[in-house]
Amino acid sequence: MNRKELVMQYRVTRQLKGHRPTVIYLKKNIGKIYVEGTADFIMSLGKEELFFQRLSTFKKRLLPQKDFELSLARIKSYHLRDINPFTKCLTFYTAESFFIEIYYYVKLADGIETEVNIDRILKTLEEQGVKEIQL
Repeated sequence: MNRKELVMQYRVTRQLKGHRPTVIYLKKNIGKIYVEGTADFIMSLGKEELFFQRLSTFKKRLLPQKDFELSLARIKSYHLRDINPFTKCLTFYTAESFFIEIYYYVKLADGIETEVNIDRILKTLEEQGVKEIQL
């Protein structure tokens, strides 16, 4: 099942939180927001938070006990960079110098919605005063 079908399946069954759902993956890092291992998530935008709904490794089922949220008020800036021709990393920074790195695929047939939804999420954040930084 590709990412587009996966999101549509959970959208139809009304299991998704928020708007603009996109399939991403997170890796453990020192940013202190996400400290688990590498995992797939569906990220979506709520009124005052970003929702991260964990997907199981093989069957891609939702694991609600491992979901978490990130308050939009905590996000102060972001940085977008290319990892390779098919992967980008979006990093959100907080005022406390914490960060979260969000990885997603681009330029793939089932990834168009991912790119569009992440662009829309970033535009919403920019309207709320979140600035892009260049490193």
